[in-house]
Amino acid sequence: MPICYCNIHYYQGQFNLKAYGSLTENFKVLFSAEGTTLLSAINKCSKFCSGDRRCIGIELCTVREDLYRCRVCCEWLRLTETPYLYSNSQECKYMEMSDEKSLNVAVNKPATMISVFKPNYQFAANAVDNITVCPTGLTTAHTGWEINPWMEIDLQGIFDIVKVLIFNRQDQSGHRLHDLSINVVENGKENGCGYFEGPGVTGGRYLVFCTSGSRGNRVRFVIHSRPGQTDVLTVCEIQIFVDQ
Repeated sequence: MPICYCNIHYYQGQFNLKAYGSLTENFKVLFSAEGTTLLSAINKCSKFCSGDRRCIGIELCTVREDLYRCRVCCEWLRLTETPYLYSNSQECKYMEMSDEKSLNVAVNKPATMISVFKPNYQFAANAVDNITVCPTGLTTAHTGWEINPWMEIDLQGIFDIVKVLIFNRQDQSGHRLHDLSINVVENGKENGCGYFEGPGVTGGRYLVFCTSGSRGNRVRFVIHSRPGQTDVLTVCEIQIFVDQ
């Protein structure tokens, strides 16, 4: 499918001229729209992207000769081996925003949890030790079984959080990562960053993009338990990124 860029300016950044195959389903769509022409579909999605920094790319698809669809990526995406986001399609093309340099500000920062499953091993500090390989559950950060288990990372400074990368546990039980809200706290006020409904998979890596205004000095992670159930929050590593 030919791609017409038509000198469209994207407020949040410029998209690469390279077009990939279509998006896979390893992501949560931000916005979608249809138009009777390719340009009208592009305009609808680019207008949305002008006000939402989570927009890192636009997929354009030919539904039929008089109908085109655009989809905006993403609230979150699952990272796999490169290429991690695209499938081979003649009907759809994906334009990706240029990658900007970012800095992980979570390394070795103070971290706390509601409880620790095995107190001699599974500390909250394991989530910010800059080690992304966890061969056993003993090297993860792991709460006890709780209603709405939580973990909090103190960044020791005020930051505008752009995205959060979560390395799920790698030995077993990856499905326990689900219904996870991520909030950035400043002066007691929680600003929503994002939400990962899951369930995760063992060894999965999930990149959650924060909404505008995700500013604060602490980042709080909470699994929202279903009525009458308890959960554990267990991860190998959490990376919190700001633009440099």
